[in-house]
This record gives sequence, C-alpha cells and structure tokens, in this order.
Amino acid sequence: MSQHKSPVPGGKASSSGFRADQGENMAGIGTQGIPSRLPLPRQVASAIRSRIINGHWEPGDQIPAEDELARQFGVSRATVREAVALLTVQGYLVKRRGIGTFVAQAQAISGGLESLISITQWIEAHGYQPGTSYVEMGSRSPTAQEAEELSFWHPEMVTEIHRVRTANGVPVLYCIDVLPVSLAPKTPDSLDESLFQYLERDWGQVVIFARTAIEVTQATPSMAHHLQIDPETPLLRLRQAHFNQQSLPILLSQDHFVTDRFHFNVLRHRQ
Repeated sequence: MSQHKSPVPGGKASSSGFRADQGENMAGIGTQGIPSRLPLPRQVASAIRSRIINGHWEPGDQIPAEDELARQFGVSRATVREAVALLTVQGYLVKRRGIGTFVAQAQAISGGLESLISITQWIEAHGYQPGTSYVEMGSRSPTAQEAEELSFWHPEMVTEIHRVRTANGVPVLYCIDVLPVSLAPKTPDSLDESLFQYLERDWGQVVIFARTAIEVTQATPSMAHHLQIDPETPLLRLRQAHFNQQSLPILLSQDHFVTDRFHFNVLRHRQ
C-alpha cells in the first residue's frame, strides 16, 4: 500500500524535546517529547497531561505543588501556574481552594447506537474539542469482500485511511476507513474533519444509514502506541458499511474504541 503520513497539529508528540526559551532551564522536561514549537506553558501542560494519560497520576490524586513542579521541570512557578490553569480549563485538573490541585475524575463519552452521527459530532455533543492526532493513508487493491461491498463503484483501487481521533487531546478511538479511490481525499491534510462532512461537501454523498457489527478485539502494537494504552488492551470495535441516499455503500469502517473513554448503550424494546 502506497502511503502518506501526516503529522497533525496538536497531535502525538515528536521526539524533538523542549525548547529552552524565556531564560528558563529546560533540562527537567527535555525528555518528554513535546514539540518544541509550542509556547513554554503549553509544553509543560503537555508533559503534565502525558503523566495523567499514562497513569502516573490517577483520577483523584493530588499533584505536586507549583514549587515542586517548577523544580521537576526546571521552569518558573509562573510557567507552571499557567500550565495548570490551561489543564483546568481543559478538564484534566480540578483546583480545590485552600487544599491543592487534583486530577479530575474521567468522564467517558457515552451515547446510544440508535442514531448515526459522526465521531466529530459525538465528541462535540459532550462538550469536548474533537481532533486528530495521527493520519496515515494509502491506496491498494481491494479485498474480495471490499470489492463486493463497493461493487457499484467498480473500484480497481481503494484508499485505506488510519486515524486516531481525540477528545480534548486525549486519544479515544482508532479508525480504519476504506473507500473507493475516486471518492477519497488526495492528501491527508483534509482529514482532521468528519469523513461524513467531507463526502457530503466534496461529492454530494450523504451517509443515511449504516450496517453495524459490534465486536470485541485487542489493540495491536501500533494501535496501542497511538492510543497510549497497553498492547492487547480490549477494544470495542464497530465494523460498519455506510450507505448513501441511493442505499449504495460508499464507506467501510472499523472504529476501535477505548472502553474506559467511550461508553455505549442501546435502547431495547420487548417484543
């Protein structure tokens, strides 16, 4: 499969280290792998957020005081204070007056499976900022099943897209999408939005319904790396074929959800 990879702003960090500016000693956080182009307080905020996501601090834990964090990261208290304020606004930290600062209790994104909405809309509906931290796309020959599913388009080639979707910067699912090359974006640059929106805007193809299989699988090493979880962590997978206004399948997808960050429910009626 020929591939294009795209680093996405605000996405997974590179290994470039911190930028020493504002006259501060950055030795304490130079190994955290935060892009050096970020302003210093955001670099520190990213380092603290990584500790939370990686489980160094659990929900409800009190984080060290500003003086201690400043010492650990080799920066000023003012820089730490600004970083903590940013993480408080983003919902990662909670400040308790006269006591200290604590890791916020995680609030999973939840919803029913009866309505078909994009992942972007789902994340926004819970008050989070949707984003994309990793994109890889390439073209290849379709499998026999894909060729059958997408037969109306007579695809000699399909485009396969891998993305990690985030909520407030936290990875929540790994998406694998397959669609005919004729409908696919030409570059990864346009893939920080909903694929539903892209198909409707650029091609007039409106996703009306989907056929969905609900499965349990395990994170591959690559998925685990990008989702910041342990390899073989159980994931909930929605394997779907999406249909347009003419009831023709136009998009095949496998969405792998981190189960403690996404919850589903289904309303069932007695027959």
